[in-house]
Amino acid sequence: MKGLLHSLFILAPVLLFAQAKPPVDSMSFYFEFNSHEIHFQNKRNSETKAKLAQLNDQSLILRAYTDSIGSKEYNIKLAEERLEAAKKFLNESFPGRFSIRTEVAMGEDLSQKADADKRRVDILISVVVTTRQPAKKKRTFELNVPIQLNIQFVYGRDEVLKSSYEDIQFLIEAMQEDKSLYVTLAGHVCCGTDTKNLSGMRADRIKQILVMEGNISGSRIHALGFGNKKPLFVEDSEAHRQANRRVEATFYKK
Repeated sequence: MKGLLHSLFILAPVLLFAQAKPPVDSMSFYFEFNSHEIHFQNKRNSETKAKLAQLNDQSLILRAYTDSIGSKEYNIKLAEERLEAAKKFLNESFPGRFSIRTEVAMGEDLSQKADADKRRVDILISVVVTTRQPAKKKRTFELNVPIQLNIQFVYGRDEVLKSSYEDIQFLIEAMQEDKSLYVTLAGHVCCGTDTKNLSGMRADRIKQILVMEGNISGSRIHALGFGNKKPLFVEDSEAHRQANRRVEATFYKK
């Protein structure tokens, strides 16, 4: 037999930030090199503080980034420290006015932005939907059989596309529902060699989301990268190249 057939009911449509519309506004705090202190001599930080002062009773999403200088492990730790600094400022300066619904230490920003723009915490304002119950959709998977997921990324980066959030939520709910499950996340890239192990970084990014968002133990998640060795499609169009930039999941039990 292939594997034990599992059933899981998930909410659909579901975003990674459950029952939330896309953020309606955003702002950022910026940091000096290798620092997690928020300085308001920085004009952009002063502008962010002024914007926050005009808001009340908002649900916030926080995402912390670093530049790519230093090791990946150090930058994750620095991103966590910047996240804590932003939370401390919000709680002390605006007590009771904001609820922090989601917080993620993203680590290195691999975009083409200047380093000074990468060293930041993004603050996204989200509108919570509570008036409509989403329909339920049955989702199945088999143990030891790779699942083709709609988890895709921006070209050349480990930034997850919004179209991926439903399947990420599926992974979180599957792991939460059955504590005996383990999962292997296999990252893939398109176009050329994977000298920077971007495929592995993409798998690690999904692992980080499962740990941070779903409170899943990292010991239950194995992340690895395959480069461009296993494309789904011939890369003759941008749609096919984007489809090849993905992470697949295989559930198993020990």
